[in-house]
Amino acid sequence: MNSPAAPENPLEETATEVSEAALTEFEWSLWRISAAFVRWQSECASELAGSSLSGLDTAVLHTIRYRNKPKGLAEITRLLGRDDTANIQYAIKKLQTLQLIERVKGRSRKDTLYVTTRKGSKLTQDYRTLRRHLLISLIQKMDHAEKGLGDATEMLELLTSFYDTAARRVAIGPHPVERD
Repeated sequence: MNSPAAPENPLEETATEVSEAALTEFEWSLWRISAAFVRWQSECASELAGSSLSGLDTAVLHTIRYRNKPKGLAEITRLLGRDDTANIQYAIKKLQTLQLIERVKGRSRKDTLYVTTRKGSKLTQDYRTLRRHLLISLIQKMDHAEKGLGDATEMLELLTSFYDTAARRVAIGPHPVERD
């Protein structure tokens, strides 16, 4: 039996292991905060709508309302950083059925845009009010919350680019992991 070769520089391997452990802990936290955030979105919007809305439904609704400017499918997917257009389209249909958004004419015949209805605008405003009351009041109890959130946002944006780059590299190959 061959034993694995010892690293040329044991300190380098230890530093890699420490970085890998830190990244693993971060990813676990990311999964948990992602799940908690989607749960919050869904619970809050569903309560206000009187109907079941998923986190994605809620995100699409808020994205369409963002800056009170009509949005098309491509802009919605880009703003949400999603490439699963079928799921976005499903959410759009659901929001239309609930009369929270409506189609409007775009710049061309094949350009479909969406805006919130009066009911959808009220829901997003009520969501904002409930968010202020329940969530922002908790966050304001943290010292230097705004700075911490700003720093976290910058770090998450940077890490998003790293994950996107790594995903592209996996997709185009080759990579150092052998498949059976």
